[in-house]
Amino acid sequence: MTLRRSFHISILATALAVGAASLPTTVQAAPSATMRPALRVSVTALGDDPLGATAAKALEVWNEYRLSGDRKVLAEFEGIRNSIAAEAARRVEADPARMQAAWDAADTTHQLVLMAAFTQLGTPYRNRGRSAGEGFDCSGLTSWAWAQVGVQLERVSRDQIRTVTPVDRTTAQPGDLIYYPGHVSLYLGVDDFIIHSPFTGRDVEVSHISKRHSRSAKLGNPVGG
Repeated sequence: MTLRRSFHISILATALAVGAASLPTTVQAAPSATMRPALRVSVTALGDDPLGATAAKALEVWNEYRLSGDRKVLAEFEGIRNSIAAEAARRVEADPARMQAAWDAADTTHQLVLMAAFTQLGTPYRNRGRSAGEGFDCSGLTSWAWAQVGVQLERVSRDQIRTVTPVDRTTAQPGDLIYYPGHVSLYLGVDDFIIHSPFTGRDVEVSHISKRHSRSAKLGNPVGG
């Protein structure tokens, strides 16, 4: 196994409680004193996939925008986010424009959750793992990614989906939980595409849910529908 790159970035995200209003509803919202975050979150280690460093850069730029309110910095964040969406789409053979549009329509909280999860691409599956750059099981990744914006999820996958707000494909956002018995992942906003930590011997990756599991999959929004 290659040595994992250590990378320290700081992003600011409003402390969230499930069901409470907090971050702006869209990434385009201009910052204000009341919207500026109270919680500092650090991603200290990345997975081995180079796209993780791009996601880390997106979070770093978002932090700069939150401090400055500079629209040029916001545009830089959006550009990096779009490049990640396009690469994710390429990997799963999806339409890049659809993926980019889905991410652009997501609220700020969900976008930051996705960026956090993408920093961990290439991190190996580890049973009961929930450590950045070291290892995750499926629910470890989802709980870790949502914890980066201050939302605490249950540890076990079935409990995670039971305690979030149910949504369907028409209202689900990229970053929402998508669950079928025994496995939970983060929805990418298009069709059945996900980012997840699959099983022993595999790493955090972008993928898709099989047709068999798609029929029974449930979606849930940790901050309300």
